[in-house]
Amino acid sequence: MKPDFIGIGAQKCASTWLYNILISHPLISMATPQDGDKDTRFFSYFYDRGFEWYERYFEKRGNGIIGEYSTSYLYSLDAPARIHGYSPEIRLIVSLRHPVERAFSNHKHEISLGRVSGDNLIFENALKNNPLYLYQSLYYTHLSRWLHHFDKKQIFIILVDDLKEKPEKTIHALYEFLGIDSAYKPPMLYERIHETRIPQNIMLESSVKKVSTCLRRIGGASIIDYLKSKNINRKIYKFNSKSEEEAFLPMKEETKAFLLQYFAEENRKLADLINRDLSHWSR
Repeated sequence: MKPDFIGIGAQKCASTWLYNILISHPLISMATPQDGDKDTRFFSYFYDRGFEWYERYFEKRGNGIIGEYSTSYLYSLDAPARIHGYSPEIRLIVSLRHPVERAFSNHKHEISLGRVSGDNLIFENALKNNPLYLYQSLYYTHLSRWLHHFDKKQIFIILVDDLKEKPEKTIHALYEFLGIDSAYKPPMLYERIHETRIPQNIMLESSVKKVSTCLRRIGGASIIDYLKSKNINRKIYKFNSKSEEEAFLPMKEETKAFLLQYFAEENRKLADLINRDLSHWSR
């Protein structure tokens, strides 16, 4: 069973929010690995496991469509050719945000996962330690690689700015792109787009994830999807989150100025490619 569409990234660009928007639609079924993570990472990291391994995550539901979301695909050197070879007519979804904000959010995400400690908790040090912070924000470079294999009409590009300013219009256009009922309004449409967070209580966080994983393993995926559609998980996470000030050290102003300059030419080329005004990304 092949997917009808794939979300390819970018990481920390509202992809989890979009995943939940997609899976809430009655005509969309999304791949969900057993560990509860939305990303299968097949075409980037697990290609050697074969198509049978990949396709076991998909199950047709009525007359609907199926898809998956893996944020590692956008910047992968191998994923574009692999996906084209697998399904050349597939539709692709990509979401993008201010590249400096994305890089800093990437850093916060690594902290939340416990991958960053010591001096690297300082963003300026972490930039030197993790080149992917900047590499993943080179949107024009990555999209150019995808457009070498796919027609531009096959790629639906979403700006996080649009999700915040006009979510209904943007999601309506997304559903139209996928060829399904675009009048449907997801229950979480006007909820705040999820940002990286640090839990107050690690044990509570771990318990919620373990229960979710166990339910999926025993065939209770529909229960998890129902709870997500009612935003139960988001309410628990909100209750168990530290404030931004408690969790993260801020970016220095001189670092932001340097990064704005670093991404300037990349952003200019992207603006021309997608025919959008991205001047607000220069500040």
